[in-house]
Amino acid sequence: MERAAFLERVGRSLRGVEPQALPTTFPPTPASGAAGASRDELADRFLARLAAASGEGSRVSPDALAGAVAEVVRGLGRRRRVVVAGNLGRFEPAVEEGLAGAGAEVLRPEAGSWVEEAAGADLGITSASLAVAATGSILLVPGPDHPRVASLLPTVHLAVVPASRLVPGLEDVMPVLASVADSSSAPVLVTGPSRTTDIEMTMVLGVHGPRALHVLLVEDLD
Repeated sequence: MERAAFLERVGRSLRGVEPQALPTTFPPTPASGAAGASRDELADRFLARLAAASGEGSRVSPDALAGAVAEVVRGLGRRRRVVVAGNLGRFEPAVEEGLAGAGAEVLRPEAGSWVEEAAGADLGITSASLAVAATGSILLVPGPDHPRVASLLPTVHLAVVPASRLVPGLEDVMPVLASVADSSSAPVLVTGPSRTTDIEMTMVLGVHGPRALHVLLVEDLD
């Protein structure tokens, strides 16, 4: 059937049919936030959902951040090659202290060498734009000094996130995505380490990205 004839047929069939109004409210879902939740409640929910997604996380004070970073690095074993993204902001001195204390080999890629360096790294350290309590997800918004390969290619990913960036649910992510649409083409919502399931339903971690994800929620940095 030609396109014009097909559309005419559809039009005839729809004549007299009243359109349905779009809903103005939606029922809550598992990804919805808890209205009125405190910062502590959001943090507890985030960490519980992160653990359910095979990730690891903890709440740390600013004074304990260097030690927490060093602990993650020591867990890598003998190989401790680390790439550090450029979006850590005020966390950077504590992260650098932790890396030095754990004897890490810190890689500092130039603009054109991020892929090669990140692919050979054991750990990639980044921050995150948001942490979503309802799902245990973190929102990564790549930029020139913190490309997505910093979190995607290393064997392990460590995200250092201020607790002030906790939001209740996925509905809180949408305005942020809209605000960065003109500056970043590849925001990604990460929920736990990379995983896949084969035809026999056997879960395998780390096939398409990091095999482990650690998140440090840093308190008292509003």
